[in-house]
Amino acid sequence: MPGVRILKYIKKNTYGVAAAAIIVFAVGLRLTLIALHWPPTNGDEGVMATMAYNIAYRGEHPTIFYGQNYMGVLEAYLGALFFHIFGGPSLTALRLGVVLMVGLFFVCMYWLTSLLFSKKLALVTLGLLSVGSIPYLTRQTIATGGSSQTLLFGSLAFLIAAWLARTYQRHATVRTRLRRLPLYGAFGLVAGLGMWSDMIVLPFLAMAGLLILVFCWRELLIWGGWLLAGVGALVGLYPSLLFSMNRGLNPFITLFNLVQGTGYDPTASLGLWHNTVETVQVTIPTATGFPFCPVIEYPFLGDNTPRTLQCGIIHTAWGGGYLLLILTALIFTLLLLQRVIRYRQEVTAEERHHLLVSRIAQLLMIGAAIGVIVVFIRSTGPFNQPGYHARYFVGLLIILPALLDPLWSAASKLHPQALWQRVRTYFCRAILAIVALILIIGTVIAFSEVPNAQTFNAQRSDLAAQLEHLGVKHVYTDYWTCYSLVFASQERVICGVINHHLNPSHNRYPPFYTAVHQDKAASWMCPKDPNMTTTEYDCLDWLNKRMAKQPPGKYKRYDIDNYVLYRYMPQH
Repeated sequence: MPGVRILKYIKKNTYGVAAAAIIVFAVGLRLTLIALHWPPTNGDEGVMATMAYNIAYRGEHPTIFYGQNYMGVLEAYLGALFFHIFGGPSLTALRLGVVLMVGLFFVCMYWLTSLLFSKKLALVTLGLLSVGSIPYLTRQTIATGGSSQTLLFGSLAFLIAAWLARTYQRHATVRTRLRRLPLYGAFGLVAGLGMWSDMIVLPFLAMAGLLILVFCWRELLIWGGWLLAGVGALVGLYPSLLFSMNRGLNPFITLFNLVQGTGYDPTASLGLWHNTVETVQVTIPTATGFPFCPVIEYPFLGDNTPRTLQCGIIHTAWGGGYLLLILTALIFTLLLLQRVIRYRQEVTAEERHHLLVSRIAQLLMIGAAIGVIVVFIRSTGPFNQPGYHARYFVGLLIILPALLDPLWSAASKLHPQALWQRVRTYFCRAILAIVALILIIGTVIAFSEVPNAQTFNAQRSDLAAQLEHLGVKHVYTDYWTCYSLVFASQERVICGVINHHLNPSHNRYPPFYTAVHQDKAASWMCPKDPNMTTTEYDCLDWLNKRMAKQPPGKYKRYDIDNYVLYRYMPQH
């Protein structure tokens, strides 16, 4: 009977079925959000949408995000594919590529956690990763590049490295060695694709590579694994190499210079202490899904709550708790690793090898987290935009099982005997339950923001429609409006980006600005509310002064939604 066979399969593969259910839930939650047009779009996603449109319908093949020397555009190619599958360009189709990569990330995390720790911990990890705050879910649904690829390629690199290390046999046959070699090429390809996508994945790739070197150095150095890994890395990095060579740039210098930040030294002002506080109180909570008292420096990208004492306390509790969890996991791992090394006779050689792989992998994952945090604190990221730059911590999600392992080891004890063991067990269970509840609340808050996002997107569509109705084909406006407006109008309205002085700035796709600049009848538009954009692009005052100097009747003012439009009036 089919039903009986299905029940037997479920019973035999309980963990796999449970993992599949959680992954379906997580992906379905994100699909539901994008189907409800959440989160609201922005200028960066508008650029990605423009790239996807040009790939799908104009035969272009960009390799790097428009206007930059770094960051791959896999999301744009996936978006172009979904444009064709679903009958035309839309934000929903564009975002499907992001959700696809996030779904594959969940699959990799289940296999990785099961391989290094346990299937039960893998389910707990998936459950916690499936929910989170507005910024957390935004990075896993919006197509602005980097985040979903970092999650996918970083976790996949660790998975390949862990499997190679765990299955390594010193006295394997030649045939076995040869069958394993393609995986070194696969690791290199994944690493190359990850670096092409965003260099923030580099610490995780480095630690995954070190895991291979520690356990598989013979295959890597003697049997030619390094060659296949190198070839794979070059293939994955080829789009970035091609872009740089065509412009006379050194791609590696360009990419590695990103670690140095935006070009000024934060230690010259408030110093490392300021950066450390901002990282603990803002960046870590934002990156790890804490939903209360959100801080995003640009209000149009998300909530920006006042920096009150109460918010500072709860942020410090979460961020400091995360650092304490890292420290606890580090000590826990070192103690277990010492035990494995000292007491060889308690387990078989194969079991000891598996334990060594798990603990050293855990140690390297924790090391990646520490490295990312230290580098970030010393950069310009947390100096004045610690919330906005939280995306640089997206890779911390990859090492979550390594941090949860000490908590889960204590919480999963069924019948602790001693009093202190019972206290530890129930305390760890309480911590996991509280964290899960907070993340679930964050997801509920995200869904409560759906109406606001729908209103925003409707206003953007209405703005495009009204501009078309007025016959406006070319308009100067701010960056965060421009590219999303172009996409909303299906390029029937083209814009050129201007700064607050009304000068050209951040024109990532030059043909748009060229078309506007060549049109002497181009209109001008700025947001009324400075919170809709950055202070850099708050141009309305300057625009009003400019128009006051124009001959009467040359431009006519229109108030459209939250914008002021000065439309050029043909002179008869």
